[in-house]
Amino acid sequence: MLCLIFAVVTFSNDICLQPYDAVEITIWRQEDLSGRYFVDDDTTLTIPLFGKFSVKDIALDSLYEFLFDEFQQFYTDVPIDINFYYRINIFGEVKIPGDYYVRSEDNLANLLAQAGGPTNDGSLNNIRIINVGVERRIDFKKAIKNEADMEKLALRPGDIVIVPRRFMGAFQEWGVLFSLGTLILQIYIAAR
Repeated sequence: MLCLIFAVVTFSNDICLQPYDAVEITIWRQEDLSGRYFVDDDTTLTIPLFGKFSVKDIALDSLYEFLFDEFQQFYTDVPIDINFYYRINIFGEVKIPGDYYVRSEDNLANLLAQAGGPTNDGSLNNIRIINVGVERRIDFKKAIKNEADMEKLALRPGDIVIVPRRFMGAFQEWGVLFSLGTLILQIYIAAR
């Protein structure tokens, strides 16, 4: 007889899933019930066996316990794994900007890796993370080097990450434009 595998999972008490976030459930040898289920616009979630229910204002730790307890009623001797995924947007100077799903325990380093890392002109010194009108700035390189700053790299549902352009990269582009403009002006004057 198999034992139910229960991993100790801790979540921040105030984090709740938002529309388009996801819950991934894996039940051993139950492919029909296993899968990634997305939160609807009205913050409801539809999962086989349970139907549709609201996840609005339910903290992740409470949602985890609820789902685990409910599945345990049907599958007492089967390993069950439950993961939460946030939909995070990343823009600016990254190789593949766009929407990404990151696991609840992932951080900014994981998101940057999924987005292909910064472009040649990207700066990791002043990354902006915006969530519901609140902005925080992160010096990624400094946070990675200082273990005490690692919690600053945490991501939350609904975060929008903006990787800025290095000053010198932008300055060099303007320099090219000025040089090109000067060349065109010289050709125009010479042609007169």
